[in-house]
Amino acid sequence: MYYEVYLDSVFLICLCMNRYLLGLTCLCLSCTATHVRLWVGAALGAVGNLLVLLVPAGAAPFRLVLFAAGLYGMAGITFRCWRGRGLVRIVESLCVCFFLLGGALTLLLKLLPGKEGWLTCSAAVLLLGAVCYEGIRLLMLRRRKNRENCRVILHGADGHSIRIEGLVDTGNSLTEPISGMPVAVLEKRVWEKLYPGQPPPGMRVIPYHSVGKSAGTLVGFPVRDMEVEIGGIRRKCGEIYVAIWQESLSETGAYNILLQPAMLEL
Repeated sequence: MYYEVYLDSVFLICLCMNRYLLGLTCLCLSCTATHVRLWVGAALGAVGNLLVLLVPAGAAPFRLVLFAAGLYGMAGITFRCWRGRGLVRIVESLCVCFFLLGGALTLLLKLLPGKEGWLTCSAAVLLLGAVCYEGIRLLMLRRRKNRENCRVILHGADGHSIRIEGLVDTGNSLTEPISGMPVAVLEKRVWEKLYPGQPPPGMRVIPYHSVGKSAGTLVGFPVRDMEVEIGGIRRKCGEIYVAIWQESLSETGAYNILLQPAMLEL
């Protein structure tokens, strides 16, 4: 049996699919990469795919080595991570996104009519790949938004409770320096509603770094039994610290407290 393969078409398809794959991986890991690194990484992966295709039949171990090398180079160049746990997480996310994108594209190819016609050309495959990528990307963004936005129930003095809007801030890594417990950032006006008189014991001075200010300190207090509701699911957080912010956290008032992601794991 004789097959005629156009290497330029194969390279173009691999290049674009790798670019889609790397874009989804960035969303999955909540990290950023420049467009140049994304395309260079995708191109390196496409070269690796071509080399695997050109290896003669019967050299399966060599093909696996070439595929692994291409994947390693693609991940390293795009995310600037060449070893350690970071690389493991990147490879895991790449594999998950690979099966997700490939499964969606395969399902779409099976459902649409005309497989023997226009669906066999490179342009159609790239178009369907772009549709699958955009659909998965929008779903990821929606899920991230639902995960970041939440409602928080705080319990104050004399059994008083208050429900406020919160935001899970992936950039918040504040911890109380003595115990190492995670720290949430709460607006002062909300804190004064919880404790209008004497604040609870256990005050701490919590150092922080932020954009526009190299360093500073916040006053924090221990809080027990804080409840967080995300996507209709309510969970209780263990003992944490709340740092008091003098100003409004959101210009639009969309949220009043910034949570650290580690709090949801307590």
